[in-house]
Amino acid sequence: MFEKMNIENENVQRPEVLTEQVNNHALTVRAIVSEALNRPTSEELAKEERLALLESARIMTSTEVEPEVYSLTVDGVGIFALSDIHALKGKQKSGKSAVLKICTAALMSGQQFRVKSELKEPVVLFLDSEQQAADVKLIIDEVKHMTQQEDDYIDSHLLLYSLRRMSYDTLLNDTRLLIEKHHPMVVFIDGLVDYVASFNDEVMSRQLIRDVLFLCEEHKCAIVNVLHENKATDDENMRGHLGTVLSQKAGTVLQCQKSKSGIINVTCPDARHGTMPRWTIRFDQDGHLADADAEHRQEVQAAKEQRDAQRQAERDLIVKGRLDAALSLIRMKGGSIPRSELTAMLVEKLSLSRPVVSRFISQMLKDGKLFESGKSVMDSENIVIPF
Repeated sequence: MFEKMNIENENVQRPEVLTEQVNNHALTVRAIVSEALNRPTSEELAKEERLALLESARIMTSTEVEPEVYSLTVDGVGIFALSDIHALKGKQKSGKSAVLKICTAALMSGQQFRVKSELKEPVVLFLDSEQQAADVKLIIDEVKHMTQQEDDYIDSHLLLYSLRRMSYDTLLNDTRLLIEKHHPMVVFIDGLVDYVASFNDEVMSRQLIRDVLFLCEEHKCAIVNVLHENKATDDENMRGHLGTVLSQKAGTVLQCQKSKSGIINVTCPDARHGTMPRWTIRFDQDGHLADADAEHRQEVQAAKEQRDAQRQAERDLIVKGRLDAALSLIRMKGGSIPRSELTAMLVEKLSLSRPVVSRFISQMLKDGKLFESGKSVMDSENIVIPF
């Protein structure tokens, strides 16, 4: 036993054994260090992940892209494509909510006036953050009146919410929750300005539009956002930085304008593809929405006739002034004056070119306002020219 322990102790003390152990340990350390050096840093990993994301967004000649699916069309021109963000703008009380009612009714029944649904029994999420509950209820009442659909169908396909009391810091998450729960194909947000603390906050506005666009793409729905135009009469831009960013990102921008007679004109001032034709609506004597295309055509024709009459009156006034000047010069010469002399005098008096004055005299002679004998012009056809 004692002899065995001495042998083991001798083995431990042998230099070659110690050297081998040290070498093995060194190799292990070098392997660990090498692995650590070759392992990518967190920054490099983040860069690789970002590059992978960017590559997934690359469009190549072989890339297959799904064609746009429009939720609505007007005379065959599509508006409010799915998976995209859109806008409806107008001055205050210009009929924006009325337009949303028409679009909703078309989606509920297939067609409303010239607005036609391209979706089969879609679920529509309608979020109103501006009106009180009683006014929001009128939306569903009007849709029911226009579509004549049963209550059960409307309640299962039109999800209408009054969110006036909600805060801007919860509205986006509330919208996300409702979209995730109901899976709508079309979302109307009547009052996008309520989703931000300030529509002039550029950072907040850009983030909101980005988040809404992400919702569109993630859930393959069309989100139509209502936003007021600036208050100035001649400024048709949507309000603040929020309006600027929305107009940049929106696939379709519709505009509402109300005439003095109460007709609501709906146009498409901005669209990525086909421009929607104008359509018009109005409220009838019972307070219900009605097609106003025929009345609009009459209104346009009446306005054209009024403009034409105004322009003609202005032309007549100019002609009368020139004729009065010509008659005054002729009478100064005793009722007759050589045409060349009359032309020269009118050129100087009226500050007109010679061709313009010559054409004017010819027209007055043709119309019987002036008379001509030989090379002289007279104010009456009864004047005798002495030879």
